Amino acid sequence: MLKRVTIIFSIFIVLGLVRAQNSLSVQGALGFVTIDDKIWGQIALRPVFPLWKFRVALDLFFYIDQNGNIHQDEWNFSTDEAIKNTLIDKILFIQFGKHDEPVYLRLGMLDRVTLGYGALVFDYTNGFLYPQSRKIGLENKLRWKSFEFEAFANDFKENLGLVGIRAQTGAANLFTIGITGVLDRNQYLGLEDSDYDGRPDLVDDFPNNRSYWIDSDGDGLADNHMDEIDRDGDGFPDIYDLDVIHAYWDALGDAVGEDFSNETYYDSLPDENVELKNEPLNVDKETDAVAGFGLDIGVPIIQTENIYVGMYSQYPQLVGETTNPGTLESEALGSGLVPAGLATRFGPLSLNLEYRMVPKGNFEFEYWNRNYEITRSTLTPLDLTTFGNQNEPRFHLVTKESGLGRIGIMKGYYGRVQIELGESVWLTTAYQNLTGAIWKSDQRSFTNGSLRNFLAAVELARGIGRIQYASAYYQQRNVPDPFKFNPTENTVMGYNFGVKLGLGILLNYTYKRTYRDNNGDGDVNDTDDVINIIIIEASFGF
Repeated sequence: MLKRVTIIFSIFIVLGLVRAQNSLSVQGALGFVTIDDKIWGQIALRPVFPLWKFRVALDLFFYIDQNGNIHQDEWNFSTDEAIKNTLIDKILFIQFGKHDEPVYLRLGMLDRVTLGYGALVFDYTNGFLYPQSRKIGLENKLRWKSFEFEAFANDFKENLGLVGIRAQTGAANLFTIGITGVLDRNQYLGLEDSDYDGRPDLVDDFPNNRSYWIDSDGDGLADNHMDEIDRDGDGFPDIYDLDVIHAYWDALGDAVGEDFSNETYYDSLPDENVELKNEPLNVDKETDAVAGFGLDIGVPIIQTENIYVGMYSQYPQLVGETTNPGTLESEALGSGLVPAGLATRFGPLSLNLEYRMVPKGNFEFEYWNRNYEITRSTLTPLDLTTFGNQNEPRFHLVTKESGLGRIGIMKGYYGRVQIELGESVWLTTAYQNLTGAIWKSDQRSFTNGSLRNFLAAVELARGIGRIQYASAYYQQRNVPDPFKFNPTENTVMGYNFGVKLGLGILLNYTYKRTYRDNNGDGDVNDTDDVINIIIIEASFGF
């Protein structure tokens, strides 16, 4: 299987290069990137070549630290799974057609994926954590007369963990009906697993060794290591093999200059109370799925080349279970409702206004959004558990789905504005204000509160002077006041730009920031909770 995949991948590249002939272009890049808060030097080649109606771009890269060591995660050939992912990582994109054409397909990094009017999927991206997390997704659009079909998948390395589809049809100039379906078959798949042993790095004591994952006493030896005879670190051997027990006491006697062979415990098993860590989550065996479906109806009122006014309604429903924080019982996920929405376009100005409702709670609009891959699964603390003489905080993994129980019955409004300035600059802003019942942990009850979202983005659509491209964005979700700029796990921000330096060299700079509660203390105020991603590179073509 492994050889076949490698051969097919190599043939695909060679055929593409042969067919490309003189159209082949290659871009090189030198620079620096941050991966897991460490700076790595980057050397990359990115050949782009046509293959029939396709454009194929590869990303052949190396990350090197100050000691000359190569980052191994992207060049891992230890198992079939690792080889598959290593080969997939080398695809920058495969594209057929353009986004506004009747047939469009893109394999690679996804950005700003929205299905329909966006009640379930809005501005989703699988690339926010690039390059420390590389995902190769799929986006597809088909249009034929009054029928439209859209689909996306987040990552082939996850074997399509998250997928979404939408179909729309209707009578021209009268109405449209759209149906949307989304499935995340296992929310835990979003957690990094460097050694592909099924145990995410967050709960794996040996994240780079697929043979080991538990070290109960923290001595550096795995519980299942052949030399580990005292797994809980209390000073007494706890394996049931007298030969090993004798060897343990003989070695200890040699070290301290005593003979333990005549002691009663020499032939006994003195440790009758072995306290070990529980088995960590294994995503290959344990799953937690969440899904959603939606129905929307649109009615155009005015429709010309430069002016559009239309009304629409949406009914999105999430499928899964959450926990009621008051009763601690499981409850079904809820639904949303947009009884009335207004979509307008007047030349360069587009405006959407919606009245939103959460009739029974347990629901979040735009559930699959820009930071979904970050909030998909996170840590939360448990009580302290004692292992031998070592007190160690324990954590368990929770999903975004499990936190929806804090949202009660709510209603309010949502608005989004996009302006195109001279076909060069796009400005986008969106705001949501829902009021109703919110669970307050300090009061241990549901009380009146607000869930507010704010999004602002600016993008340079065409180059101006030496600036080839530029964009910046800020998003804050599900907070009482998004303008206080208090970060949460729902906060994302960033900017990037490219500047021509001359001689065909382009300076590229990317900065992204988000937050993750890595120590499980309930906030993101600690230094380790801040995730900064910086990419600085000089690219050139030849």
